[in-house]
Amino acid sequence: MARITAEERAQKKQSLDDMVISIFMNEGWDSVTYDRLAKEFNVRKSSIQAYYPNSIMFATALQGKIFPLVVPLLNFTTKQAFIDSWIQAYKDEDQHIFKEVMKMLLDNILKDGTSPYSRGAIFKLQEMLAKNIGSQDAEEAMKMVFGEMIYTKMDF
Repeated sequence: MARITAEERAQKKQSLDDMVISIFMNEGWDSVTYDRLAKEFNVRKSSIQAYYPNSIMFATALQGKIFPLVVPLLNFTTKQAFIDSWIQAYKDEDQHIFKEVMKMLLDNILKDGTSPYSRGAIFKLQEMLAKNIGSQDAEEAMKMVFGEMIYTKMDF
């Protein structure tokens, strides 16, 4: 098998990242899989795994691109305003990106080998909130919204 240059590898990684973003934005987190990427690029799954050693790493393609879409949906002024805005964004079908981002974060956090990027995104939100309401209330708010998401996923 022919070796590729660092530049070619970077270009292929960028193409893969672009496809991950496209699939995520149009079809959701569950559609971002090795099988799907391999099919899109007409390569073996092992070729995709060379760029994303585990599926948690698909989230790296979203880094810096999705956060700016999520933050404006949240109200950081008070603990209750934050919780209410989070739940509203999560349940709003017109804001499917918010729900998909949260699904991705939950999936990645609950898997072994959690992506530091997913944890970092949550801590970043918590820090943003803490600037307005304090660390303890921010932590409590994050626990509440993630608990609410899990509860909502149970479809009572």
